[in-house]
Amino acid sequence: MCKRREFLRHIMLCMRYFGTDGIRGRADALVSSDIPYLLGKALGMTGGKIIVARDVRKSSPTVERGLVEGLLEGEAEIYLAGVLPTPALAYIAEAHDARFAVMITASHNPPEFNGLKVFSHRGGKLSLREEEALDDAIAALEKDMPIREDALEAIAADAFKALKPLPPHRVRILHDAEKEYLSHVTSMFPRFDGESVALDPAYGCMAGIAKRAFEALGAKVVAINDARDGDRVNVDCGSTHIDCLLAATPPNAIGFAFDGDGDRVIAAMDGREYDGDAILLALSTLYRVKGKLRKKIVVGTELTNSRLQRELSAQNIALLRTPVGDKYVRGALLENDCPLGGEKSGHILMLDRASTGDGLITALSLLETKRTLGALPAFKPYPMCSFDLPSEDPSRELKSDVMQQKIALAKERYGGNGRFILRASGTEPKIRVAYECFSSDHQTIFKEIENIFKS
Repeated sequence: MCKRREFLRHIMLCMRYFGTDGIRGRADALVSSDIPYLLGKALGMTGGKIIVARDVRKSSPTVERGLVEGLLEGEAEIYLAGVLPTPALAYIAEAHDARFAVMITASHNPPEFNGLKVFSHRGGKLSLREEEALDDAIAALEKDMPIREDALEAIAADAFKALKPLPPHRVRILHDAEKEYLSHVTSMFPRFDGESVALDPAYGCMAGIAKRAFEALGAKVVAINDARDGDRVNVDCGSTHIDCLLAATPPNAIGFAFDGDGDRVIAAMDGREYDGDAILLALSTLYRVKGKLRKKIVVGTELTNSRLQRELSAQNIALLRTPVGDKYVRGALLENDCPLGGEKSGHILMLDRASTGDGLITALSLLETKRTLGALPAFKPYPMCSFDLPSEDPSRELKSDVMQQKIALAKERYGGNGRFILRASGTEPKIRVAYECFSSDHQTIFKEIENIFKS
């Protein structure tokens, strides 16, 4: 089966081109499937200004070319911002009144992957309605069918109703986007003179940028893996391989490990990982002290550790859970008029400071919390094991008799001692299995659960 059909078959089995965080797949399959071109063509039909940025992967310029070719078939004004962190593009899109922005990245995935994330002019991810309409438009174009008018209207439903007349489209370079983003971020924070931090940008988009931000605010910085390298991005480093940062973080300092596109961060302190749940606990304390949690709600996901729920409850704060994916967290925040939420993975949303997850703003906010409170709260999560099961069709396999029998057996034996979370990955062809254990004998239980699912 050709690469194009393999990729299209994968997304059709998932029932959509978009997963939990944009379109994602192996770069060669993504390019040969023409998905970047089709996405560009669908977006280009809506007109207006569209800003494109990319991460450091070797495949990103090729994906960018396909996307721009598609955009040029419409009436869009195209601006290329070059290599930027994803949150920087989200900010630039809002600041420059772009109708859409497209980030070419596979985030925390290995170098051989790539993908596309779409933002609206508000700097946030598309609404579910917009995303579904765009998904339908891509499918129609792939089949050489006209796009329905209602789909086009839905894609641009929340874009500006009256756009200023623009000259005939051409591709332009957007200069100084990185500088503009850095100035915006550093303007939000106090000085951090005397603070020591370690940084691991994972050879990705935050390389150079994060260090400049912390140093501009007076912090002393030790940086590792601080070069943009498309062959090494996320490889044994960054937020998915925290041991690298743990070894580099000096005593009495705090470390921050980013993912490849800079929208996630995991911290390290006192030789231990400080993950997204711990970060949420710290930030919720800061927000409570500053009177920013009027609704007394913090949003997490089904993977959020139950220990965070207990710690928040002690502060009279409720934890609202959503499915895994920052777009679901953001939706719940907007629906409930709350500013703070996030994921265990380190994808934190502070809607009073940014329209999307921003690893740099999260890291600086955590350091601000430390300065304000004197120390970060200790966080000891319930032990959790997690592993992946390779699957060509995760959603279907989860419903299969064989898998249901394994789930039933695991819950019968260990459901009373903890909490199971099983789901189809939204970014890779895998089934994600996680189990949070409330028992002291968790290591033995973890091994037996893994044996059940892998047998």
